[in-house]
Amino acid sequence: MEEQSVTERRAYRPWATVALIAINIGVYLVEMVWSGLSQALLFAPGIAEDQPYRFISSAFAHSGFWHLIFNMYALWLMGMFLERAIGRWRFVMLYALAAIGGNVFVLLTASEDTMGWWTGVVGASGAVFGLFGALFVVQRHLGRNDVQLLVIIGINLVIGFMPGMNISWQSHVGGLIVGAILMAATLRPLKKGRNASAVRDVLVYLGGLALLVALIVYSYA
Repeated sequence: MEEQSVTERRAYRPWATVALIAINIGVYLVEMVWSGLSQALLFAPGIAEDQPYRFISSAFAHSGFWHLIFNMYALWLMGMFLERAIGRWRFVMLYALAAIGGNVFVLLTASEDTMGWWTGVVGASGAVFGLFGALFVVQRHLGRNDVQLLVIIGINLVIGFMPGMNISWQSHVGGLIVGAILMAATLRPLKKGRNASAVRDVLVYLGGLALLVALIVYSYA
């Protein structure tokens, strides 16, 4: 994580966060007039083997207005801080890999002989929980009080386990794990300078993607 002056922090605009929110809202508006879009984007283990794009596309579809609002509100709150703290491209990669990681965890915990194999999953929750995990690591690194954040994470995880809520707790857990690991691996700048840190971070993200792909291949083997 690189230090920034007060002026730089004030002038920074979280355009990646804004763009992600705009894309999610845009997709939802299209969903309102074309119900088939949700079916085209959702993730389900039973269909994603032949349509792997669903591991990421499902993160941009939502099942309802409040589902979208809660996720976008959380994305805005955490995105404003994290995008500025780690940089735009790192933030986007973290978000995307956490979204994929959430669905990979859904796949790993599903069984072909259960309904879960064909149950559709939509929403940015996996990616948002990835931001939760990343923010927790940053808070710990900065020595800040993380009790409030832990309570928020805990409450949201518990809600996912409550019967009748129709929430994919697997995507929450998967995204949380991926986000925390990626942030922990890229948090400290290297002594050799900014370029060395950037190269290290690229390798970490590519390695994370490769690991997720390997888990997908293994699960379908």
